[in-house]
Amino acid sequence: MSGKLKHIRYSLLGWSGVALFLLLWETGARTRWIDPQFSPAFSSVVRAMLDLAADGSLGEHVIISLWRAACGLIAATALGIPLGFLLGLRFPVWAEVFDPFLRTLSQVNPFSLMPVFVLFFGLGEAAKIVVIAWVSLWPLLFYTTTAVRAVDPVLVKTGRSFGMTRTALYAKVILPAALPVIFVGLRIGAGLVFFMIVAAEMLGSNGGLGWLVHNSAMNYQIPRMYAAAVLIIVLGYLLSRLLSFLERTLFSFDKEPPGLAETPRPAAFSWRPGWRSGVIVAIVTIAFLFEGGRVVHETNVRAASLDGYIGQDGGSGQGASGKGGIRSCCRPRTAAKNDMVTSSGGF
Repeated sequence: MSGKLKHIRYSLLGWSGVALFLLLWETGARTRWIDPQFSPAFSSVVRAMLDLAADGSLGEHVIISLWRAACGLIAATALGIPLGFLLGLRFPVWAEVFDPFLRTLSQVNPFSLMPVFVLFFGLGEAAKIVVIAWVSLWPLLFYTTTAVRAVDPVLVKTGRSFGMTRTALYAKVILPAALPVIFVGLRIGAGLVFFMIVAAEMLGSNGGLGWLVHNSAMNYQIPRMYAAAVLIIVLGYLLSRLLSFLERTLFSFDKEPPGLAETPRPAAFSWRPGWRSGVIVAIVTIAFLFEGGRVVHETNVRAASLDGYIGQDGGSGQGASGKGGIRSCCRPRTAAKNDMVTSSGGF
């Protein structure tokens, strides 16, 4: 019980700084220590967030950003882990030769490569996904190469003594032994993905959290801009906590400090994934990718129709269908065209 009380006290102490900051934010705006025109009270930010949630646009932006991040991370994983195995096991000499070159590429600013990605992949979603995959590829590649090299040779020799094929040896011996280190690279790559997707959406997009920040700033909707920024921070924190929890849960047996086996510990959540868990995760991921792709497609279609509508009409307030409203991905479904300065960030 004392351990739980200490944990609660530690959590309260850690969150007290956040509570104090929010209190100072609210007090400073209300007493005009800071200009509320440029830094509105936190309650106004929360109200703007609730308004976005009420009209359904907030959920769309979250889904769009998460869909792009998931596609980029999946692409980086599908490329980085097999390439790390090849360089670490099959071609270690080539790994040493290309290591300085790959390290240099990993330091290239992805924004400087954005015109190159646009040139090869166009202005659509492919360019955003590729730049996200580019950022997350390098931690996965380097950590996978290091992990497979560090596998205990005794385990490999034991597997070979049992007559395992090379594929079985990789799948049943090397991959499980290297997985904890590979997961560290995945966690780092996922963190980079989240920040990169927000920046990419600020540069060019029709929806998403980064686009919401950029569009709100351009339309001088300051509470909505802060609401999007706060949501980005919250989602980034939740993603970090989720990945840390998964790492502790899946690989805690690899990090057990010596001498603690006889120390009584409070009961904790324990879970070890099996094939059923893998099937469930795969189904949920595929369903999310399909749903997110549908939302992204509808958002891009709405933005394209809005751009054409503005170009055809000089301000009569009537679209091609004769209706006075336009479906927008960031406003209530009845928002008028002159409520928005821009429908797209553009590359």
